[in-house]
Amino acid sequence: MLIDLHCHTIERSDDSTASALDLARKAQEMGLDGICLTDHDTFWPADEVKRISDEAEILVLAGVEINTDGGHALVFGLEEYIFGMHRPTFLREQVDRANGAMLMAHPYRRSLPWGVDPGTKSYDEALKRAIKGEFIRVVDGAEVINGRATEIQNEFARLLLDAVGTPKLSNSDTHTVEGIGYVATELEREVYDVPGLIVELQTGRFRPWSAPGWIASGMNSTNTPTIKPG
Repeated sequence: MLIDLHCHTIERSDDSTASALDLARKAQEMGLDGICLTDHDTFWPADEVKRISDEAEILVLAGVEINTDGGHALVFGLEEYIFGMHRPTFLREQVDRANGAMLMAHPYRRSLPWGVDPGTKSYDEALKRAIKGEFIRVVDGAEVINGRATEIQNEFARLLLDAVGTPKLSNSDTHTVEGIGYVATELEREVYDVPGLIVELQTGRFRPWSAPGWIASGMNSTNTPTIKPG
């Protein structure tokens, strides 16, 4: 089952240009089995999510992307923001109380400075610092592929996750309709709701997936995918 766990909408993220319904329709067109709406520090009402899912005829679930001192967390199972969630360990406590799941989005951020290349002292030092980080150790998984990252950034994430032993997944992090369908997380079992998704994330039954020929190119705000010819 292919599901994109990291999507932003114009309804609840100031930096997105895509409506939730348009994202869902495009995901269905591109062959995904589901998407998750994970807007910044805000929660979707269940009835709105169901309406979008029914209208687009594809599974649509809701989570949230929470900004913490250690990075951004994709969280499933919470229903409201509680002061203190900017601290990774406190957020983890709240997720555990709700029997939820917590993932790390774009692990290279706040760790790998822009313009730092592999093979340099600065790169090696950045990786060492990231490996010692607290946040990466309190999540159920992390993005080894982020659809808006460069190859260098995603490779940094891979090295980090390999070093720590964090389960890997991949998501588009799309902020546009054009960015959906090229990067997703493959679940071993079908899910039909958030509780079912949480079980799969808690047990690590997932793997990263990207479309054949897709190239990480640092799409940023344009989110225009790059595909290898042939």
